[in-house]
Amino acid sequence: MSVKLKTEKMKKLFIYAMTALAALSTVSCKDDDADFGGANDLDRMPMTLFRRAGNTGTAESSDPYVSAADEDKLNSITLRWFGIEGCAGYEIKYAIGQGGLGDEWENPDRMEEFITVGPDVLEYTIDNLEYETTYCFAIRVLSPKGEAHHSKWYGYGTLTQWDDVCAISTYKRYPTPAIINVGEKWYDAFTIYMNLDHSASGDNESNNFLENFDVVDGKYVVDRIQVKASLSNPDAVVPQEWEDYVLTDEDKASGEIRVEGLSPNSVYVVNVINDSKIFTDPRTGKPVTVDAAYNTMTYRTKGDPGPVIKIPHYCDPNDTIKGAVEYNACRLDTIIINYTKDINLAEGQTFYLEGGKAYYFEGNTEICKGFTMETDPEDLAAGKRATVYLGGISKDGSNVRTNNFIFGRNKQSGEADAPIQVENVVFRGIDFAAPLAENYGVAAKNGTGNYFANMYSGGMAVTFDSFELYDCSFRDFVRGFVRLQGNKEKVFKKVVVDGCLFYNNGYYDNNGRGYAWFDVDKNHPKNNMFQDVTISNNTFYDSPREAFFKNGNGDVNFPADLHYDIKILNNTFINFSTRSTSRPLFMLQYVPGGSKFVVKKNLFVLAADDDDKRNLYNTTCDIRNINGSGEVFIEMEDNYSVGCRDAHMKDDGIFTSYPFSGTSRSFGTFYTGDKNDLKVLVGTTPLKATDLFTNPNPPHKVQAANDVDPEYHKAPENLLEALKYKQTATVTNHEIWTKNVGDPRWRN
Repeated sequence: MSVKLKTEKMKKLFIYAMTALAALSTVSCKDDDADFGGANDLDRMPMTLFRRAGNTGTAESSDPYVSAADEDKLNSITLRWFGIEGCAGYEIKYAIGQGGLGDEWENPDRMEEFITVGPDVLEYTIDNLEYETTYCFAIRVLSPKGEAHHSKWYGYGTLTQWDDVCAISTYKRYPTPAIINVGEKWYDAFTIYMNLDHSASGDNESNNFLENFDVVDGKYVVDRIQVKASLSNPDAVVPQEWEDYVLTDEDKASGEIRVEGLSPNSVYVVNVINDSKIFTDPRTGKPVTVDAAYNTMTYRTKGDPGPVIKIPHYCDPNDTIKGAVEYNACRLDTIIINYTKDINLAEGQTFYLEGGKAYYFEGNTEICKGFTMETDPEDLAAGKRATVYLGGISKDGSNVRTNNFIFGRNKQSGEADAPIQVENVVFRGIDFAAPLAENYGVAAKNGTGNYFANMYSGGMAVTFDSFELYDCSFRDFVRGFVRLQGNKEKVFKKVVVDGCLFYNNGYYDNNGRGYAWFDVDKNHPKNNMFQDVTISNNTFYDSPREAFFKNGNGDVNFPADLHYDIKILNNTFINFSTRSTSRPLFMLQYVPGGSKFVVKKNLFVLAADDDDKRNLYNTTCDIRNINGSGEVFIEMEDNYSVGCRDAHMKDDGIFTSYPFSGTSRSFGTFYTGDKNDLKVLVGTTPLKATDLFTNPNPPHKVQAANDVDPEYHKAPENLLEALKYKQTATVTNHEIWTKNVGDPRWRN
C-alpha cells in the first residue's frame, strides 16, 4: 500500500475547501444527526466528504480529483476528499461491503484498515486490494483539541442514504487459467484435480495468460495448495496439513490430491498458489497474495439431511421488530441464518411451517445453502396454508420496510473470492406477501422497490442446482420478482415454477416497468438462469413488469456450450403487463445459439368491462438475433386466447404488436416452418373472458387510458372464485376445455 502527498497545497486546499462548503450542505440528515446538541456539536470539526459525482455535480470521467478505482492497476483505489482548514488531520477506515454497514462500522474486526494522515494530505491511494470487490469507506476530520472535538464520520449512511455512502469497486482481475477443479466428495474428503499443462488452458490473444502467470517447460508453476473453511461455516475442521500443503513432484505429475479429515456438510475454499507471485507490501510489511492464486474453487463435503424440522409458530409479545406483533408473525430469518452456519445440519434440510399461521423475515436474508421450506403437508391437506411476509408489515415514517431473499452473498473480509455452490432451494405451499407495499401513485411517487429475490451488486459468483416454487402465491412484490445482478458469474442449472398464483404485484411506475419477472444482467458472458426453465400450471393476473424473461439485452459473446431451454406450459396470463407497449414475455434481444423455446397450452387473456378505458397492450417477444451457431428450436402448440374487445376475437387478435407468428423480433423471424403453427388461436367459437371465467374483470375501472391510481391493477377480491370456469355448454365444448389449455385449477 502507498501514500501519495499532493505538493500543490495552497491551490488545491483552496479549491477543496471552497467546494466543501457547498458539498457539505448536501449531506442528508441521518439518525445520528438528529440529536444535534448545541455547544458540544458546534465545537466539533465540520465533516468532510470523499469527492464523488454525487456531491460535486461533476461526472467522474470529467473530475481529475474524483475518488475512484485505478483503471490501469485494476485493484487500487484512490480516495480524495475536501480539505478542512485548521484540522489536525484525517482518519479513514474501510471494509468490504456496499454501504449500509450499520453497527459494523464500530467493529474493528470488520475493518480492513485504519489510516491516519496529516492535515495537508487530501489524497490517498490504497494498492493491492482484492480484485472486483466493493469496498466501503468512511472519513472523519481530526481536531487538534482531541477526540471529543473530531467531526462525525462521513460514510455511515445506510442503503437508503446513498449520499452518505462511499462504495467503490476495484476492477476485474486479468484473465486467470482454470487449472484446478474439485470433485469426488465424501463426508470428510474431496479430491482436487490439477491440470498444469499450458496448452490445455485455452490461452490465446484475448486471455494472454503468459503475461501474468509463470510457465516452465510447458507447465504452470505451482507450489502449494491451501484449503480453508468458508466463512459461511467458520467452525468447519481443516487438518493443519491441508491449510498450507506444499506440493511434491509426485503430486504435480499425478494431478490428483485427496484432501481428508474435513467436516461433513461444510463448505471449503481451495486455492493453488505460485509462491513467486507473493510479495511484501513495503508500507505495512504484510504479504500480498492477490496475484499468487490461480482459479479459486469452493466445494461442500457430503452430508445427509436430518429429519424434517417443524418450526412452531410463536409470536413474541415483546418482539421489537415493527409489525411483528400486529401481524401475529413468527420470525424466520434467524432460522435460515443459523442453518447456513451450522455444519451439523446438512444441505437439503426441510423445514415445515404451521398452516394457518404467519411468519416473517426481517432484513435481506442470504441464500447460500440449499433447503426446502413448505407448509406442513397435513395442514395443507386440511386447507391451512402458512403465510410468509418478506417485510411489508411496518413503516419507517412514510417508507415501507420491505426486504427480499438474497441469492448468494458478498465476500467477507479475508475471504477468497470463490464461486458459491448451492444445491436445491425449494418453496412449497406458502403464501408470500408484503401487505403494506405500495403501488405507483401513492404519495405521487414510484412504488415500493421490493422483490422476492435479489442479489448484491458486488456479490460473489454463485451456482444453484435448482430454484423451485410449487403451489405458492405471491403478492405485493412491486418492483420485481427475481433479479440477478453484479459482475460475477451466476448460473441456475434448473428453475421450476409450478402451480403458483401471482397477483397484486405492482405497478412500480406509470409505464408498468420495474424489473422483469426473471431479470438477468449481461455483466458476465456465462450468466445463465435459463439453462433449464419450466413455468407450468400458473396464473399471472395483471402484475405489470418490463418483461417476463430478460437477459440484459446485451450482444454477448456467449460460450459455445451455453444455451437456453425455456418451457412455458399450461399457464394463464391475464392482462399481462398491459399498461404500455414493449412489455413482452421474452425480452431476450440476443439469444445464445442452440437455445430452445417450448410454448404449449397457454391461455392469454385480456379482461375489462365495456366502460373500462384502460390500455390493453399485449406483446410476446423482443428477440433480435441468435448468436453463435444461429440455431434456435421453437415448439408451439395449442395456445389459445380470450379477450374483451372486438379486435380480440380472431387468431392472434389478442396481441397489439409482435405476435409469436410475426416476422419481426419474434419467433416467426427464426421459425423455419409454417408461421401459422405459431398463432395463438381463438377456437371454433371465439369466447370473451366473461364467457369463460366467473368474474375476471379488474374491479377498478379506468376513466381515461393513462389515468393513474394505485388500485387500477388490483385483482378481484376473491380471485380463487372469480377465475373459475363457467360450466356452460359453450365452455365445455370449447377447445380451451377439451384440450386442457391454461392453468388447470380453474376447471375444478
